[in-house]
Amino acid sequence: MSTSAVPAGGEERELLPTNVSPVHYELLLAPDLDALTYTGDVRIRVRVNEATSTIVLHANELEIAEAAITSAASVQLQAPLQATSIALHADDETAHLVFAQPLAAGTEATLQLKFSGVLNDLMVGFYRSKYTDAKGEARHIATTQFEPTDARRAFPCWDEPTQKATFDVTLRVRKELTALSNMDVARVVDAPGAGLKDVSFNTTPLMSTYLLAFVVGELEYIEAQTSGEHNGRPVTCRVYTTPGKSEKGRFALDVAVQVLEYFADVFGIAYALPKLDQVAIGDFEAGAMENWGLVTYREVMLLVDEANTSSRARQLVAYVVSHELAHQWFGNLVTMEWWSELWLNEGFATWVGNLAVDHLFPEYHAWTQFLVDEFQRALALDALRSSHPIQVPVRRSSEISQIFDAISYSKGGSAIRMLSSYIGLDSFFKGVRAYLQKHKYANASTQDLWSALSEASGVDVTQFMAIWTRTIGYPILTVTELDGGAQIEIQQNRYLSAGDVAAAEDETLWWVPLRIEAHGAAGAQPAAVLSTRRATVPVAVADAKWYKLNHDTVGIYRVKYPPRAVANIAQAVADGELGTNDRIGVIADAAALASSGHSNTSDFLTLLRAYSGETEFIVWQEIAARTDALAAVWAGEGAAATAGLDALLRSLYSPVAARLGWDAGGPGEDGLVGRLRALAIRTAGFAGDQAVCAEARRRVQAYFAGDRSLIASDALGAAFAVAVRTGGRDEFEKVKSYYLDPANPADQQLAALASLGHTADPALRDELLAFALSDAVRNQDLHKAITSVGQHESGREPLWRWYQDNYDLLASRYRASM
Repeated sequence: MSTSAVPAGGEERELLPTNVSPVHYELLLAPDLDALTYTGDVRIRVRVNEATSTIVLHANELEIAEAAITSAASVQLQAPLQATSIALHADDETAHLVFAQPLAAGTEATLQLKFSGVLNDLMVGFYRSKYTDAKGEARHIATTQFEPTDARRAFPCWDEPTQKATFDVTLRVRKELTALSNMDVARVVDAPGAGLKDVSFNTTPLMSTYLLAFVVGELEYIEAQTSGEHNGRPVTCRVYTTPGKSEKGRFALDVAVQVLEYFADVFGIAYALPKLDQVAIGDFEAGAMENWGLVTYREVMLLVDEANTSSRARQLVAYVVSHELAHQWFGNLVTMEWWSELWLNEGFATWVGNLAVDHLFPEYHAWTQFLVDEFQRALALDALRSSHPIQVPVRRSSEISQIFDAISYSKGGSAIRMLSSYIGLDSFFKGVRAYLQKHKYANASTQDLWSALSEASGVDVTQFMAIWTRTIGYPILTVTELDGGAQIEIQQNRYLSAGDVAAAEDETLWWVPLRIEAHGAAGAQPAAVLSTRRATVPVAVADAKWYKLNHDTVGIYRVKYPPRAVANIAQAVADGELGTNDRIGVIADAAALASSGHSNTSDFLTLLRAYSGETEFIVWQEIAARTDALAAVWAGEGAAATAGLDALLRSLYSPVAARLGWDAGGPGEDGLVGRLRALAIRTAGFAGDQAVCAEARRRVQAYFAGDRSLIASDALGAAFAVAVRTGGRDEFEKVKSYYLDPANPADQQLAALASLGHTADPALRDELLAFALSDAVRNQDLHKAITSVGQHESGREPLWRWYQDNYDLLASRYRASM
C-alpha cells in the first residue's frame, strides 16, 4: 500500500505520504459536452519536505498521459524531467510517479500532469447532468461533487482536508456556454480550436480540494447584492439555472442576500470571497454542496414556484440555503482537520441554519420543526446498537461515507443546541467568533472549538461535551418521587430502543441538563445538572399541579415518570399548559418508552387522548410519526388489529380534516395550517375515512379536468396519495402524467411520484417498480418511487423481491454513492 498509517490524536489514519505537499494548483479543464469526456492539464507547485524521487497523490478513474517535474533549486531539474513510471492504484485511488533524479528537501518544484476522464453519470467527481431544452431535446451540463473524496475523480491532487492550497482554474469551453468556478472571472480569451474560449478565474484563498467546483453549460441567472452592512461591501449573489427556470430562484436569492449579512454579523467575519453563486443541478445526489463561492443544489432544494410550491418546500429551501451558507465560514474558512470531525461542519451548520431561518422567517417556527426533523431523528438512530459517536474514528477514505448520517448532522446539531442553551447565546457566539478568527484559512478540531467556548463562557465545556461527542448513545432518566413528594430522585441509564441494555453497555455517565419546570412549585431548579448515576433534587412535586424535566425539549435524553406524574402531565397537555416543544417531547418520549418496553403501549395510547384538542401542525406531525410506527409494528397481525388501528387513526385525524376542510383560508393562511390539513387528509384517508377518500378522488378528477383551484398546493401530495390508494388506473395514470410534466414545480412532481407507490393494485405497483428504474426517474429520485410501496403491508414482500432481483443493477448504478 502506498499510503502510510499515521497516528494523529491517538487515531490511526491512512494518509498520503508527507514527503511532498501541494502549495498551488494551475488547473486547465476542457469538457466536451457532446462526447461527455474531458481533458486536463494541471501544474502543481509543491513543497518538498523530504528528499524523494517518488510522488504519490490521489487519482481515481483518470488516465494520466504525462507527468513531469521541474525545480529551479536543482540544476538537473530546471528542464522538465519526465516520470519514468506512472502507476495508478485503484485500490487506494492513488497515482505513483517515479523520477530518475530525486527532489531535494526544503525546495519547491512544479509537477505537471496531462490527463483525461469521463463526465460520468454517477453524480460524483466531474460528472454530467441531463436536462431537456425548450425543443424537447436532451442536453447536458458538466458539474462537480467532490465531498468527501471525489476531487481525485476530476484531476490528480492531494485530496485530504489538511492539504490546503490555492487554485487558479481555467475552463476551456464552447463560446456560447457559461463557465463557473469558485472565484470571479479574471479574463476570457479565445482558445485553440474552433469556437472555444478559455475562461480563467481569480486565485482562490487557501482551501481544501473537496470545496473546489466547476459548472459548464447553457445557463441563465438572476442577480442581487447584499446590503454590505456587515460584510463591509455589497456581495454580488446569483442563482444559475438551465434555460427558462431562473425566476424560480428568486426566493433562494432573497434568502441568500440576507443570510450572508446575518452570518457576517453573528460570526464577526466578513464573507471571504468576492461573489456567491448558487446553481440548480438536475442530477444531484446530495441535497446541496457548500463549494466555496459556488454552491450547488438539487433543483428542488433551490427553486420555488411562487404560485404552486408548497410551504414546506419553501421552508426547506430557506433552510438548505442557510445551511450551505453557514459552511462558507464553518467548514470552508475553517475546515475540520479530518473526516472524523465531520460533525464540526455538519452539526454546526444544521444548528445555525435553523437559527438563520428562525431569524428571517419566525412564522416557520424553525426550532419547533427542528425537534421533529432533527432531534427525534437523531434519538431514533442513536438508540440502536449500530449507532456511532458524533466524533467517530475514520481510518481510510472508504469509511467516510458511513458518517454522513443523522448522528453527524442531527445529533451534532442537537448537541450544539443543548450546549448553546446552557452557556447562553452571547457566550456561545463569542467563543465561535474567537474560534473562526484563530483558525481561518486553516484546519481545526473539536477540541479547538471547546477551548474557545470554554474561554468565552468561563465554563469548562470540554469536561461535559466530550462525553456527548465521543460516546455512543444517550440516557433515559427514571424519576422517583421521595419523601411524600418533597423531592425527586433521578437515575440515568443508557437508552436502547431494544430495551435490553447489558451492564457492559451501561457504563457511561452523561452530563445531563435537567431543565426542570414545575407548575406552582417552589424551589424548582431549571439549571440543575445530573452527572452521577443518580441524584436527588429538591422539587416539591407534591405541591405542584405538574412537573416536567427537559423544559423546551433541549436535552438529549428520554424521561420516564411515575404514573401520577404522567397523569398530571397529560392533564397539563389537555389544559393547554405545556408549550409546543414540551408537548412534542412528552408524546415522543411516551412512544419511545412504549417501543422499548419501558412502559406499556396502552400508556402511550392513553396519553394520546390528551392531544385530542391539539391545533399545532408540528405536534401533529410528531404524533403521526408515532402512530405510523405503531401501525407498522401491528401490520400483519390480522384484520381485527388493522381495523382497530384504523379506527384509532380516524378518531384522531378525521375531526381535524373536517375542521380544516379542503380549501385554504386565503393568502394570509399560515403555511403550517396548510400542512396540517394535508396531514389530516392523508392519514384519515389511509385509515379508511370514506368521506375523505371520496372527496380526494372527486377533487383530483376535477383538478386534472382543469380546475386547479380545488386543491391547495400544500394538500396536493396528500390528495394524490389518497386518490391513488383508493382509486384505480385512471387516478394512477393522471398522477403519473403530473410527475412527467416538467412544467410542474419540482417538489410537487416528487410528491406525485411518491404518491404512485401507495396504489393497492398489484399490477400498478409492479408497473411503478419497473418505471422507477427507467430513464423517466432520475437516479437521485428512485427512492421517492419505492419508499411508499413499503409503507403498506401488501407492498413489502414484492418490494423486497424487486430489490433482490435488481440488486446488481442498483449496486452498479450507485457504486460511488453515499
